[in-house]
Amino acid sequence: MALATLPLAFGALATPGLTPQAIAAQGQTALASPQPLPTAQINGVVWDQTIVGNVVYVVGEFDQARPAGSPDRQNESPRSNAMAYDITTGEMLDWAPQLNAAANAIEASPDGSTLYIGGKFTSVNGQPASRLAAVDTAGQYKPLNGGTPGGAVSPNGTVRDLELSPDGSTLYMAGLFTQVNDQERLRAAALDLKTQQVTSFAPRVDDESEVRTITVAADGSAVAIGGSFKTVEGSSDAYGMAILEKDGALRHTNLTKDIKNAGSMSGIMSMKSDSKGLYGAAYSMEGLFEGMFRADWSTGDINLMADCHGDSYDVLPTNDVIYVSSHTHDCSNIGGVPDRAQEGVYYHAVAYSSTATGTVGNNTAIGYTDFAGHPAPTQYNEFLPGFANGEYTASKQATWTVEGNDDYLIYGGEFVAVNGIPQQGLVRFSLKGDKKEDKKEDKNEGKKPEEEKGKNDDKNDWGDPEDDWNDEEDQHGWDERNGDHDGWNNNQHGWW
Repeated sequence: MALATLPLAFGALATPGLTPQAIAAQGQTALASPQPLPTAQINGVVWDQTIVGNVVYVVGEFDQARPAGSPDRQNESPRSNAMAYDITTGEMLDWAPQLNAAANAIEASPDGSTLYIGGKFTSVNGQPASRLAAVDTAGQYKPLNGGTPGGAVSPNGTVRDLELSPDGSTLYMAGLFTQVNDQERLRAAALDLKTQQVTSFAPRVDDESEVRTITVAADGSAVAIGGSFKTVEGSSDAYGMAILEKDGALRHTNLTKDIKNAGSMSGIMSMKSDSKGLYGAAYSMEGLFEGMFRADWSTGDINLMADCHGDSYDVLPTNDVIYVSSHTHDCSNIGGVPDRAQEGVYYHAVAYSSTATGTVGNNTAIGYTDFAGHPAPTQYNEFLPGFANGEYTASKQATWTVEGNDDYLIYGGEFVAVNGIPQQGLVRFSLKGDKKEDKKEDKNEGKKPEEEKGKNDDKNDWGDPEDDWNDEEDQHGWDERNGDHDGWNNNQHGWW
């Protein structure tokens, strides 16, 4: 049980392999190899990544990057919360816009020429940019003027997530803000990228928490939000997550009929979309849902549920495999890995089939909700790489984000090693191997990927004052120290 948190750095031109379109991981047909590939590294935490051609753009909270294989503080190059690397080689690139504070989210325009970044920063390359900015592939700042010469698009609180509409015309944002350009927008808003004006999209999310994630249906017909809020338009149908019409009005569905994660103890960390449906990753410190699910956009019905214990932070759907960032420790309810949390065994990168192969079994673990009967995927034991937790955030986790294309799967976070090999914050895995049906079981499966007792133990972490996400002495994590109110930075949250 327990939870996790959110979303790196780049430089000059010469971004090899740039293609005219941002790449999505929709064509994967092979299960990723669990063996890590050498990848550039950072000295903090990665919150989000996006892929354009062969270039991975990264954002988070760090001030140095270094080549694969280099120990900490050796061969470092300055970076200011953003960086880039070549996905085919893992080599660091020159892209390096300078953000003066953490960045949580990054999205690429359809033609790959513009990167939209959201976070808690207030300047980019020395120019004012309040929590939302655009830069080009050379790292140059591109003003979002809000339709006013000399103006700027300025949310009044931290931006947690960004998502482009399928046609690339609208940029959706989610976070802690209550206004954008002096217009009331309660934690979710949208920007018309042609006019750079704030649109009429204005869901009325309750004021008790935040919207952590936002995504758009593959056909552009609806928007979904997730977080720790309890209502939208006063309706508890939107308990932790909601499907919205294009104007922001609540679509009443069955989405929260069974998964009820909201408030100070649980919520939805990530939501993604493809032609098969709406995906989510959840966390809880009160025995609620902690795995991955997929729902129907129209009805909200859950048509796939990976009822694994151990919080989930991000999800990446592909054609036939769904990858998750998590600290999973028990998938026995769906016939997967048994609970070995007492041995200190946690899995921070997990793969599931994209089709149901059975149903969720009855829960036997003490303190957890029973989700028996829901359609369940297969959890693949062939992909269980071992990550060593980092200590940059107070959560002291490993992976926070997962992305990919047809050839590579990439994870980001605060981890410091993968399968025993020093590798900090970023890692690649190959998708060029055999079909998953033909893959032999990995010889590392079953070994302890992580010994982090007292950091991952669900029973101890959230309530342990020594391991509190909101530790006043900790300077990292969801910790708004620039005047923003942060619903996580208070005594109600232990975050692990």
